[in-house]
Amino acid sequence: MKKRKVKKSFFKSSLFLFFLVSAVYFGVYFGKETGNSINRIPIVDKIVKKNKDEKKYNECLTKTFLADEINDQLRLKINEIDSLIKTNSYNVSVYYEDLKTGFNYQYLADKVYYGCSLIKLVDALYLIDKATIGEIDLDGVTIEYESKYKMSYSMGLASKKIGDKISLRDLITYAITYSDNSAHLMLLDFIGFNNLKRYGQNLGAQVILTGGDNFGFQTAIDTNIYLKKAYQIIMENEEYGEFLKSIMDNNERNDFNTEGIKIYHKYGSYENNYHDIGLSLDDKPYTISIFTLHEYSNHQEVVQTIHEKVRELRDLFYEIRENNCKLEVYGE
Repeated sequence: MKKRKVKKSFFKSSLFLFFLVSAVYFGVYFGKETGNSINRIPIVDKIVKKNKDEKKYNECLTKTFLADEINDQLRLKINEIDSLIKTNSYNVSVYYEDLKTGFNYQYLADKVYYGCSLIKLVDALYLIDKATIGEIDLDGVTIEYESKYKMSYSMGLASKKIGDKISLRDLITYAITYSDNSAHLMLLDFIGFNNLKRYGQNLGAQVILTGGDNFGFQTAIDTNIYLKKAYQIIMENEEYGEFLKSIMDNNERNDFNTEGIKIYHKYGSYENNYHDIGLSLDDKPYTISIFTLHEYSNHQEVVQTIHEKVRELRDLFYEIRENNCKLEVYGE
């Protein structure tokens, strides 16, 4: 017996009916009740609205901070940090800035200190900028290690001999990771004292390479400018961002790093000066500069205590911002 052939029109009709029933079912089942089953909002509209609300909420979270956002809660926490510094007789300057919103905390941030090794971060920024635009090759350019460059506190060059030729990349690494003084002098000779000074000033620094030596004076306001530049390179520069991040990722006298906290930093110390500056790259990134005159006493306690309180201030700021944004976007 011959098999009956099913006409194509039957399959087309069945397929059309299937899609029609499915469309009606999903429209009704996932629709929003409006009192009339025909006037229901499809699920796609719900998704679009949800995405728009999430976008508004995220934009609200990261909008630029305005001074009138300082409410009683934030003012109380700021006063608490000020009081802690004064009560404990901490001889410090502090600059903290949230990198998403610009919210900041300052304590005597324009006070001038001997900057010690903090200038080495500016060496790195200058040379990375030049390499980015193709003016120099960090691996191809080398500098001869001469006896005039040999200084104490030069761990990176300890294994090198006079006469060795060392790449710019290696010298930058030694200057940041080990705070190598000899590496800094070699880089400064290559860059040029006045070129480095102008570079810092062009970034916005007010106090750089003053005082008559190759390290100079600094303020917490100015180092915040350098840290923001470092953050920009790390986040945006595909070729050199990871390099800068890796050399700032060290525990060489890193007073910021405690359990659960990761800060990419550069420290500086000389006589009674001890300063630590760094970047947090977590989901609420920030800069932090703490200058102290506690090298011979309790600099670790000072830095860690202030840093802990600053992080509490950051968390409070975001708690308030999140609540306000929920109210603004979702009405709850």
